Amino acid sequence: MSVKSKIRVRIAPSPTGFVHVGNVYGALFNYAFARKNNGTFILRIDDTDQKRHVEGAEEVLYSGFEWLGIRWDEGPDKGGQYGPYKPSEKIDKYQKIAHDLVNQGLAYEEDGAIKLKSPKKDFSWNDAIRGEITFPETEVKDFVILKSDGFPVYHFNSVVDDIEMEITHVIRGEEHISNTPRQIALFEALKASPPVFAHFPTLRNSEHKKLSKRRDPVDLRLYREAGYLPEALVNFLCLLGWSHPEEKEIFSINEFIDKFSLERVRKAGPIFDSKKLDWINGMYIRQLTDDEFIRHLKTHLSSDTNDEFLGKITPLIKERINKLADAEDLLKFFWEKPQVEKPLFENEQSTLHIASALETLRKVPGWSLEEINSSLKKAIEEKGFKTGDFYMTMRLVLAGKKVTPPINESMEILGKEETLSRLETAERVMTFSPR
Repeated sequence: MSVKSKIRVRIAPSPTGFVHVGNVYGALFNYAFARKNNGTFILRIDDTDQKRHVEGAEEVLYSGFEWLGIRWDEGPDKGGQYGPYKPSEKIDKYQKIAHDLVNQGLAYEEDGAIKLKSPKKDFSWNDAIRGEITFPETEVKDFVILKSDGFPVYHFNSVVDDIEMEITHVIRGEEHISNTPRQIALFEALKASPPVFAHFPTLRNSEHKKLSKRRDPVDLRLYREAGYLPEALVNFLCLLGWSHPEEKEIFSINEFIDKFSLERVRKAGPIFDSKKLDWINGMYIRQLTDDEFIRHLKTHLSSDTNDEFLGKITPLIKERINKLADAEDLLKFFWEKPQVEKPLFENEQSTLHIASALETLRKVPGWSLEEINSSLKKAIEEKGFKTGDFYMTMRLVLAGKKVTPPINESMEILGKEETLSRLETAERVMTFSPR
């Protein structure tokens, strides 16, 4: 192809109502390639399939990418000298170009549609990720470019837009490899040089199947609601299908841009490993300042808690959670008394644990963590309790569950009155309730 003066890449998602994490993954390759090479990153909304169009979908797309910090240079919301950036706004142009191809003898009308004639030749290109790819002429038969309703098919409007927007590189998923011969045929019919094609590997689930919206959590909003930090999700997606030259796993998007090259994109389909994502997100959570953590945490708690309280519990959970949404389950007992029933306590000494804790904590003159720690430690030693068993009983009494933040620190935050009240309730339950 003839080398154009400036690199221009694009993404062209369809407005289907949500942002697919696979679209984000592909956008990151394009975004990094453009930024690394001082090029232009373009957003195009492929809205020619009116049946799939969902009201408000564009706003969902904009807000999703904005949350991730991925910004484009040209697009429907920003404009640009190569617009419009939505095919639905230039249907007349596609129709004119299609009829021009008919007049040139390169296409023909059939049943109200227009088809491009097969060039009857092999198609080859040097893929920037996969190397030389060839399709025999039998793979490219006559194909529709303009439907009978007057709307272009994807191949046609995509190629026309790529030509008009002077796209230099088409970086997209491997599922589009089979589309490329038809698109090259269209570039040639329109007397334009094809861009450089680069096909990155498609994301797979744990069963090595392509991510599917029917089977897998692919909606970007699910990850936002679950409490993943945008920087962590971007970091995770960058690692899929690409390897850091220093084998680092935690890095910023700016570092990704700096180190990015198409040569480092793998060919094998990467696995979307949610456990790895959780680990990365946990690392990012722990890098937050306490104030940043509180600001993020407040958006994932159902209770209207104040910053002073959140400041107290932050040290208890910041090192323990991998998703912000996990905090609600860990912290709920602070503002909601647990349901405590006798079957909850499996240890035969639970009743003795509770009685001893009540007797000991009633005598604590103040309510500092040091006083709680020392008085309970002494009681455990005097009674000969197993420390782990004793504190498991305390968790069940105060939180109604086995997994909690550090329980003595939790007692300090709950306060003496509330702690004793919950212990007294549990004592009554153990004394008067049948097992």
